[in-house]
Amino acid sequence: MPDFEEKDILNFMNNHGMQEEGDFYNYHIALGYYYAYSVDAFRFAEMIETGEVFDEYEAAATMKSLYVAHKTLRYFQSQQGMNLYIFDVSESVIMGDSSLEKGQIKGDIKSAIRTARQWLSQFQKRNRDKAYKGFSEREEVVLKDFFLYEVAIYILYIAGEVVDYSFLSNLK
Repeated sequence: MPDFEEKDILNFMNNHGMQEEGDFYNYHIALGYYYAYSVDAFRFAEMIETGEVFDEYEAAATMKSLYVAHKTLRYFQSQQGMNLYIFDVSESVIMGDSSLEKGQIKGDIKSAIRTARQWLSQFQKRNRDKAYKGFSEREEVVLKDFFLYEVAIYILYIAGEVVDYSFLSNLK
């Protein structure tokens, strides 16, 4: 019998259409949901700081979904051997005219979006016809690719931009 956390992850996967896909595909989908729920959670945190009125039930549901999305993402990262690094949305990432600081874009947002799209495009080109079968500490280039990919996806989500997941059709 799965424990509470495993049942939550299995329910999350089922509710988000992830059950029948492979681990690598599900990593990408879990990452997207984690960032989508993160953006919502940051929005609620901002509302709390500014004293705005918000729906407490919606905030609680978002926080639970964020928690389970995080656990699901970490599960699929570990399945791929990607536990050698963890991008934290509160990290600072400098991108020329802009930066990512404490979960928010500072500076020129359009420049951050251009950089994110460039990183995403590079990742998609390098991964068009292959799926990584695992990682080792020596594969720093691969880990850098995934770090930049995750940062790019996060920037696009917080900027409200559309993320093109069409490259995942090769992974099914």
